[in-house]
Amino acid sequence: MSWGDHFQKRKVVYGAGSALSVLLVLGILILASLLVNWHPLRWDLTKGKTQSLSPVTKALLKQVAKPLTMTVFVPEGAGERQTAREIVQLYKFHNPEVSYRFVDPERDPLQAQQAGYRYAGNVLLDYQGRRQMADQPDENSITNALRKVLNVERKKVYFLTGHGERGLDDTKTGGLSIAKKALENEGYEVAPLNLLTQGTIPKDAAVLIVASPKKPLLSTEAQTLKAYLEHDGRLLVMLEAFEDGGLKDFLAGYGVDLDNGIILDVNQVSQALGLSAVMPIVSQYGPSKITRDFQNLVTIYPMARPLFLKEGRPNLTLLPLATTMSTSYEKLGKEWVKAEKAAFDAATDKKGPFNLAVQVEITLPPAKPAPPAKGQAAKPPQPPAAAKTYMVVYGDTDFAVNGFFNLFGNGDLFLNTTNFLAQAQEQITVRAAGKAQLLTLKTPRSGPCSSPASSGLPW
Repeated sequence: MSWGDHFQKRKVVYGAGSALSVLLVLGILILASLLVNWHPLRWDLTKGKTQSLSPVTKALLKQVAKPLTMTVFVPEGAGERQTAREIVQLYKFHNPEVSYRFVDPERDPLQAQQAGYRYAGNVLLDYQGRRQMADQPDENSITNALRKVLNVERKKVYFLTGHGERGLDDTKTGGLSIAKKALENEGYEVAPLNLLTQGTIPKDAAVLIVASPKKPLLSTEAQTLKAYLEHDGRLLVMLEAFEDGGLKDFLAGYGVDLDNGIILDVNQVSQALGLSAVMPIVSQYGPSKITRDFQNLVTIYPMARPLFLKEGRPNLTLLPLATTMSTSYEKLGKEWVKAEKAAFDAATDKKGPFNLAVQVEITLPPAKPAPPAKGQAAKPPQPPAAAKTYMVVYGDTDFAVNGFFNLFGNGDLFLNTTNFLAQAQEQITVRAAGKAQLLTLKTPRSGPCSSPASSGLPW
């Protein structure tokens, strides 16, 4: 064999080997790609593992056995959208049952409102029909919401019906559909309750809400409310000017007196916000768990009545929750409306500030000790711990209706009150966007009612 033939043979062998090597490498790369798609890998090389989920979150995700949907409410052009996407992708990475979608509340306001959107950055978790809203797209908020949505047991909030109360499914300005959705997104089951047909308050009631009855409750219904409180029930009463729902005597028994007046207020802040005289604002709150984070936060109360507290009642502790400004004043009756005399009249009008909301702490009588079992000696009597329950009364309902719920701190105040009464202390907070709406002279642009003055209320 000549040197030329030998060289040509070696060239063919080495060429075939090189081709085989290339095919082998390509095969390995394709196989690796398929494996990555089947079993994606992720390495967090950051200091402190800031791009990883905590072990607690991972353990909770292992409990997700059915589809879990996360709906993130962030405008499309917002810089926070990418950060939010990275967060929810981590949850999906650790459990394929997790899916997510983004809703732009500015482009799809109806879809956002139907889902219970309140502020940009909200993340709604939906798992087997149970919903929980996370305030913002970070691990702490989402994982707290995940923990709650995994809980099968839902606390139940009832709204009294049968007396012309505000409608839970009413989507108009004066309805409570947004409040209902917000409660559901807090993890509650919301239901109506008609005492005329049912007779008693269900034992599973975490809170009973009475929202502005137009017709007075029967005396038997008021007695049912009293019995409910005496058995550790939790009650929220929201009234409005000139209508007490037949609860005047009932509330007086708990140190809260009513008259036939309405609160008016005219000041620089109200005028800058575009509020009418019958929309008093509050920036001063009592030292309750409900309002502990409300420093410098404004709430608005259209068509409100004052609450007058009688201290010194046995077994009762009254704590004002919301107090109007010193510029507020009260007018009695409606005659001044016909005469168009809304200005303060020192001869007939009361000067503020006034209590608009009060927390009533009720010390319950001690339960009788159980008799000793047969054959056992009686134990020496021990002073039983005093049980307490709570009722919260508002001289206004409109602060929680659709037209005002998402303005300033109104919605947070309603949710915090319900959470406090339902003994869900961990859910008492001022939501992220509420913190941004601190005492300011600008009317917020977002929400179902962009201008309070456009709500159609008089004056």
